[in-house]
Amino acid sequence: MNQKRWIGGILIGIGILIILGNVGILENFWETFATYWPVLLILAGGFNIVTNPAGKVGGIIVTTAGLLLLLNNIDQVQIFTHISFWPVILILAGTWFLSRGGKEPTVVDKDSLNLVALFSGNSSKVVSQSFKGGSSVSIFGGSEVNLRNAKITGGGAKFDVFAMFGGAEITVPEDWEIVIKGLPIFGGMDDKTSAPQREDEVDPPTLVMNYLALFGGVEVKN
Repeated sequence: MNQKRWIGGILIGIGILIILGNVGILENFWETFATYWPVLLILAGGFNIVTNPAGKVGGIIVTTAGLLLLLNNIDQVQIFTHISFWPVILILAGTWFLSRGGKEPTVVDKDSLNLVALFSGNSSKVVSQSFKGGSSVSIFGGSEVNLRNAKITGGGAKFDVFAMFGGAEITVPEDWEIVIKGLPIFGGMDDKTSAPQREDEVDPPTLVMNYLALFGGVEVKN
């Protein structure tokens, strides 16, 4: 199943449940959600392990954290009485970032690219000759997208980037026109591309990038 559809379906389902709880159709919704919300972490971690072999370590971290939180919430194991949960997760994520080694990028010959890095990392080299765009979601993770061998035909392409406690690095050809739109919230966007030199090209290949950097960073370069 497409990763965007899977994540989108979960978000829609959560939204529907919250609305039903607010209007009284589902009584005690908030109490139940407060107890069993770690199941979402377990599902997300398991999904990452299955669909992203390079991110198994991150998936195991998320799944383990979800299990511990669930056991803590149902009073089976009281492990967070003397320590806080989130600093432990940040330490684990930081350790993973420092210890992970470089890996060969995955060659992608598709017109669209959709990436999800959850406590993991991915690297893609796009060789499509009719690139339309896509998206990159990085949460406690990182994505590297190499578009130098890709081509844009007709109209342009659009690429959406979301980075939360993570980052995304996009490399583009020197002859592409790059239009960047977005919002950094305790994060940043670093545009290192050079202005292309053209004389006769009326309709240059254009990539429109929309980004949201929440405690994260996005870098675009040639």
